[in-house]
Amino acid sequence: MASTVKNVTVTIIFEGSALNRDEKIGGNILSIKKLTVNGEVRSFIGKPAIRHYLFQTLKNAFGWKEAKVKVTRVKVTMEKVTKQVPVVQFDIAQDDIITSEELDAFGYMYTLGGQTSITRKAPVGITKAVSISPYMADLVFYANHDMVKRGQNQGLDVYPNPYSKEEHLSLYKLSVTIDADKLGQDTWLVDNYDPKAGVITLKSNGSNKAGNLIKSVKSRNEIKVQQISKTPKKYEVKFTLSPEDKNRRIRNILEAIRAGFHAQSSGEANTIVPLFLIAAPVKVPSPIFHPYIDVRQEDHQWKVIGIEDALGNPWRDGKVYIWECERLKVDDRLKARNEDKFTFDWDDLLKEIGIET
Repeated sequence: MASTVKNVTVTIIFEGSALNRDEKIGGNILSIKKLTVNGEVRSFIGKPAIRHYLFQTLKNAFGWKEAKVKVTRVKVTMEKVTKQVPVVQFDIAQDDIITSEELDAFGYMYTLGGQTSITRKAPVGITKAVSISPYMADLVFYANHDMVKRGQNQGLDVYPNPYSKEEHLSLYKLSVTIDADKLGQDTWLVDNYDPKAGVITLKSNGSNKAGNLIKSVKSRNEIKVQQISKTPKKYEVKFTLSPEDKNRRIRNILEAIRAGFHAQSSGEANTIVPLFLIAAPVKVPSPIFHPYIDVRQEDHQWKVIGIEDALGNPWRDGKVYIWECERLKVDDRLKARNEDKFTFDWDDLLKEIGIET
């Protein structure tokens, strides 16, 4: 049964500075992640970094639970040599989408022995955050002068250890989508179910029985087990979050995006705080506003462009929420022309999505 809550997409413009460091160059130059866009070099923040900043914010602000992890040894063949490689992965024998908001929102892949695995695609989709302006090869020199001075005052024979950092201060564009049908729902196919013990088992197709997944589902109202096949014996396990918890998790994610992420890079506090935000319910969980929205400077004032094009996308499924600030304005004439398509009230957006407080 489809969810009564609608999918949602959010696109923001924020100001950031070197939020995603890359490899060291020449041993002592800290680089930033870069790619080429229309012949220009742009800095960007990768999806794993954005996911980390978003989850840390959800932990701090709303008490989201970190899923437990474990080390599993997986066979990897390289150049005709097979090795057992240790892999850190979420321990879904101890946690699941009911007990951990992290597994629900951001997905997981759990590998057993052989080729057996359970994969959950993330209901929360995240794009790269790509800079609006090109990277102009800014390189800044640093050294630990304060620590060295303290050491010298104590009579130590110490000297500065210089290093350099690539730096880029720019506006960035980022989009996040939420698949409302997938969030709060998960399904496994397992090999065995013991109703008395309340235990399910997913067997590894390898020779090591220690690789089997054994999980207790006893006295869990949110988990239903049903036999779907006798030969071979298979059971379907359905995890279903309560509507109240599902709505709360979606609201938490949207509030974190709206207010801004807790972000640090190279020990420097940074900002992923929207200067502009556009959001709407959508029929398909796709970042439909992302390719249209851009920023242009006119008369020394930054302005957002592409909104009218975004409004025309047929996957839009309700009014569009717009938030702007003094630094990043939306053309008033555009708002007047499309007054019936906009809302500037956050609670109206929640009602459009179906998660009103």
